[in-house]
Amino acid sequence: MKDFSTQLSQKLHTFVPKLNELKKILERELKKNFQDVTIEIVPCPNLKEAPFNMTGAGIGDHLRIAEIGGLGNLYPEIEKEKFYDLKQICTECELPKAFIFGPGAGPWHVVGKNSECVADANFTEEPPKVNMHIMKLDDENFPEAQNIDIPNMCLMANLAVSDGAPKKDILKIEAKIRTNESNFPETIRRALAEHYPGQLVSMCGVFILKKGTAKFHIMQDFPHRPWNSREEKNTDFLKFFEMNAPIVCTTVFHSYDPGLSLRLEHTHCFSEHGDGGHYHHDTTPDIVEYEGYFLPADQLYRIDQVENP
Repeated sequence: MKDFSTQLSQKLHTFVPKLNELKKILERELKKNFQDVTIEIVPCPNLKEAPFNMTGAGIGDHLRIAEIGGLGNLYPEIEKEKFYDLKQICTECELPKAFIFGPGAGPWHVVGKNSECVADANFTEEPPKVNMHIMKLDDENFPEAQNIDIPNMCLMANLAVSDGAPKKDILKIEAKIRTNESNFPETIRRALAEHYPGQLVSMCGVFILKKGTAKFHIMQDFPHRPWNSREEKNTDFLKFFEMNAPIVCTTVFHSYDPGLSLRLEHTHCFSEHGDGGHYHHDTTPDIVEYEGYFLPADQLYRIDQVENP
């Protein structure tokens, strides 16, 4: 296998709105989709503590997004020989001592099969702390959670990289009772797209599905032959499940794609009770409750750019 972590395709400075401005914009849009919405500017909670139990204390300063690989590594050909090392990704993002987290595909060469992953590694401390949350399918195609301490990923990843400093001011968003079709992170993303046309606003966040259930998928192991079509891949490759709150979710999203084959929104989740995977939307709109913490990034690093099929 070959480490593609150093394949920097492009670096961009993103547009960073003021938190007070974002608060007004997001509140207006979220109220179109949720009955009860509250947004505050607060110090970031300690992400090392429950219910998050992550390796870093906060989303932190010097925030940048590492957009790595993509669906083009999965179709039409599966690029199994590529992998990404999170420590090297931090170095490539010019922040070698960083807290890094977010959604992506697990390292099949470590797990033993293809999987979903929430990256979670803190290189600001010695020794570094690594707790990668893996969701895979067992031999009977049922969900199985696993944690590994090897900071590798494959195929694709959308990662927040920062100094992990605690208590930085961020947006706290609470939303309850969904009244429209758009899911929680996509509602926020669409607000950015509508208010900042032609400007790249990239955000990351950690949110909790506090109440209700949600639809998730988990990728199956790689097939023995390439797929004949995208439809075949989407139909046969993904297994869908309804998962139960409370679930911790990490998300990265962008207002638009300036020709870099960005994944506009990507959210993966994990939990203490073993539920998790790739989040689609909640399935109990009448009772659902979300609580999330979000911050815009000031730079984007496109690594191993591949075309979206």
